Amino acid sequence: MHKTDNKKNKLPLIDLIKAQSIWYLINFLIIFFQSYTSPDKLPYMKEIYFLIFNIIGQGLFVSCLLYWTTMIYELSFVELGINFDNFFNSLKLGLKISNPFFIGIIIIHLILTAEHITPLIIITDLDQLALSLLYFLLLFIAYLFPAFSKELFYRGFIYYQFKKFYGLRLGFIISLIYYTVSYLDFRLSSLLLHFIMGLITTYLYHKTNSLLASIIFRSTYQASLTLYLFSFSNWQF
Repeated sequence: MHKTDNKKNKLPLIDLIKAQSIWYLINFLIIFFQSYTSPDKLPYMKEIYFLIFNIIGQGLFVSCLLYWTTMIYELSFVELGINFDNFFNSLKLGLKISNPFFIGIIIIHLILTAEHITPLIIITDLDQLALSLLYFLLLFIAYLFPAFSKELFYRGFIYYQFKKFYGLRLGFIISLIYYTVSYLDFRLSSLLLHFIMGLITTYLYHKTNSLLASIIFRSTYQASLTLYLFSFSNWQF
């Protein structure tokens, strides 16, 4: 019993390394299979393969993480942020935060030229805008599960453990720094972008005690950048 309590009270470094290594491995395999097995000659097949491998890979990671956290750490779904008690409030907050970001990405798309961006669709008139909204909805739905996987890991598990071990404020800061540097991209622009993204999603999780709002925002984030700025191949994470 004492051993179990110790595991529930802190996150051993070796366990953190194991979990992060599995995360890196899954994402490496997704990129590897997407790069070397998707057919080049069929239109949009690379993009479809990317989504397929992303969803399958993240599904395997979620299965492992849920088993590990619920069976070994004995955490409940509620402790992991899989909480639907305030579903509509979390949904409303997620949409409220996501809408300005989504509109801002469209404005950036209209301002930048093709030399600076590689979008899936270029908006030239209202018909193209309407078509892009349909594509966005499809991408948003497709990215929900990968977004759930990332939020479950970094917010539901990592932030929860840091908060439990170091306290609310210090745990928030440490988990945010950890999330930012875990991308292993130390360019100033990338660090700033990941820091802001982590700040928003961690705040949404802290505010609602649920992953729903942060999942909605992350899915909006990924779908918007993919569709309007970077396509699939130029924005892997």
